[in-house]
Amino acid sequence: MFKALDKTNPDVFPLIIRQFAKDFYEHQDYQTLNDWIVLACDGTKMDLPPSEEMREKFGGYLNQTITDESMVRKPQATCSVLMDVVNHVVLDALIKPCSTSEIPILYEHLENCRELLQGKKVMLLCDRYYGSAELFLYCKIFGYKLLVRAKSYMYKDQVAEIKKDGMIQLNFDKAWLRRLKREDCRAYAQEHLYLDVRVVKNHFEYAMNGYKRKQNKIRIDSVYMTDLEHMEFSSSDIVELYHVRRWDNETAYFDIKDHLEAERFNSGKYHIVACELYGKILCYSVCGVLYGTADELLLKRAAESKTGVSSPMYDYIPNMKYICDTVRMEHILLQFLTGKVREPEKFSAYLEQLEDDCSRNTVPVRPGRHYKRWGRWMSSIPTAKFRIDGRRNPPIEKCYKTNGYMTTK
Repeated sequence: MFKALDKTNPDVFPLIIRQFAKDFYEHQDYQTLNDWIVLACDGTKMDLPPSEEMREKFGGYLNQTITDESMVRKPQATCSVLMDVVNHVVLDALIKPCSTSEIPILYEHLENCRELLQGKKVMLLCDRYYGSAELFLYCKIFGYKLLVRAKSYMYKDQVAEIKKDGMIQLNFDKAWLRRLKREDCRAYAQEHLYLDVRVVKNHFEYAMNGYKRKQNKIRIDSVYMTDLEHMEFSSSDIVELYHVRRWDNETAYFDIKDHLEAERFNSGKYHIVACELYGKILCYSVCGVLYGTADELLLKRAAESKTGVSSPMYDYIPNMKYICDTVRMEHILLQFLTGKVREPEKFSAYLEQLEDDCSRNTVPVRPGRHYKRWGRWMSSIPTAKFRIDGRRNPPIEKCYKTNGYMTTK
């Protein structure tokens, strides 16, 4: 296996991932949000084996102590996926050196998927890091809709004039045109000279987990920028889109890192490491299709249940961990994907049984629940090897007085 992986060009995997997504949209009854395909993009850092080849290919973080790539002890790669958050299918995936910015990777994603998305109603959800007039211009050129959470300093004078939900106009003068990096966006801005952007001021609430006593909900005021029409998406719809739908993209990284063990490697060679990373992202798409079918069966079973029965406290969804473990261990499924199963009728019956099994292993959905991120005391350092960035993996400092550890910003 190692010899085969070492001879495999990792660049073939993004092609396979995009072909998988193309076949999915052509042959599967996929779900949409009011006819919109909802995409989300975000990046994460992947910890790599500490080999010399990994340091040369991907590098790592530099600081006052680590001033040169040769001094890097923990190589890291920037991994980015463009995902359909309604159907849990990855449209495109890229693995770049650690220092690569996520914004150019997003444009590369969209360029790679331009033919796939042509003729479809596409909505793109991004976090605060991606917000820019250039991205709005790009989406305007190719007919996409964009929703981002605004940074505090973004067009603050114009945003300050909006009370709750209104429009601002971005006028492209010569100084602004010089800042645009893409030629197509600069040409569009020179022709139209201005761009209308909708500003939504709203809030979201969440409650902390892990307390014996009931905690009051925490309210966060925020600003969102979009070109979605108010008649189709209200202010509350905008908040739900960003904080519910976009979070599925963050959850995908958790599934890939934790359930599929993306950071567990069997070699320090570049080809083997890259192929394993791309392969696990492709595996997530397979799990996502199975998740969608299991979710449909779960909803159908709930609708057919007898009336008069008290409704459960929470909604339930299929257990993605169970699906990932099942896909990795079911040899018949793996043989079918490699083309070795030549009895489609028997495999169809097996697949129906597999889908039904996955639909019966569920987890509850508890909306608005968060774990405390900073200032959380713990008796020992978490032993889980595979943890997602950000909220699930904040920095930890030793507390000598209390003989424990505290999460810090």
